[in-house]
Amino acid sequence: MLASAAAIVLALVVAPVVLSAHGVAKGDARFLESLTGAAIVPLMYLGAKHMVTGYDHLLFLVGVIFFLHRLKDVVQYVSLFTVGHSVTLLAGVLGGIRANPYLIDAIIGLSVVYKAFDNMDGFRRYLGFQPNPRAAVLLFGLFHGFGLATKLQEFTLPQKGLVTNIVSFNVGVEIGQLLALAAVLLALGYWRAQPGFLRHAFVTNTLLMLGGFLLVGVQVQAYVQSKDTAPVIEAASDAPPLPRVYNTETTTFKLGPSQGFEYKYRIEKGGGMVYAWTATGKVKSEFHGEPDGSGGKAITYDRREGDFGSGSFTAAASGIHGWYWENLTESEITVRLNSAGFYSAGDEMRPRFDPVKHKDYIEHIPHPFPK
Repeated sequence: MLASAAAIVLALVVAPVVLSAHGVAKGDARFLESLTGAAIVPLMYLGAKHMVTGYDHLLFLVGVIFFLHRLKDVVQYVSLFTVGHSVTLLAGVLGGIRANPYLIDAIIGLSVVYKAFDNMDGFRRYLGFQPNPRAAVLLFGLFHGFGLATKLQEFTLPQKGLVTNIVSFNVGVEIGQLLALAAVLLALGYWRAQPGFLRHAFVTNTLLMLGGFLLVGVQVQAYVQSKDTAPVIEAASDAPPLPRVYNTETTTFKLGPSQGFEYKYRIEKGGGMVYAWTATGKVKSEFHGEPDGSGGKAITYDRREGDFGSGSFTAAASGIHGWYWENLTESEITVRLNSAGFYSAGDEMRPRFDPVKHKDYIEHIPHPFPK
């Protein structure tokens, strides 16, 4: 009976693994991007929430402590995982170290497979060797932290208070880890006291390994799909295209200290433009687009910090394309944009309930567009 209950619990855990590993909820994402300074307590809460609901972390930690009976050993292994997790989370977000998030999450899935196989004595029994368990926990801890870092890198986090906020988030992650571990240790402690624990440990770790393989498979599939988004974009091309007309614009924007905003044009597939912008102070800029049918997922074309940017652009898919600028100084600055090309509308988007200004270009300069 106890083994059946454990199997059911683990199966229920496996099911949402593929849906929620390392995810950042939309409401939390909006909060992160709307920050204008340090927010220690809210970021600690978000970090704890991530760990308590992070099934990939919990599955790995369950495997790590499954056969650990002494509190000293639990503290040692969890500390190694904590060090690895913290180093790559901070280095990834603050240091700008990047990698493909799907591949990192696939490796995280492999960490669950590894630990379950190790608990089954698979390495010594079938492969004739035994990896160093402490080194493995530290190594996989690095990947677990990097997995979260890759998700946070998808958002434009304000520079003001960034170090304080990320450190607070990491502290929250560790608090959540302690809470989750306490619950897992209580459950394991009760189960170990039952006569059937050792008899059913192999089946339980088999289920744990299955959860890891599911994680790997889903992330690899997502990685392959991310390399070929053409079907998604082409599906939206059934809508009648807007007229391709040539426009020029010179516009300026005021930005207060640490403020950010977006300005985007509507550009149809094959349409292009040239642009140049200047700022009276240092800004962080990101030139990106959201193709129709992508579900709001942005594609980044260029990132930089400075007071100037220029280039040319041809849209590979219909959608909105433009810039995000964030003031990195402590005083008000002005961003001036000059552009010319085949765009049909401009949107100025500011956070914190600022109005969104929409410009429809009515007066057009006739210009034949190449067929």
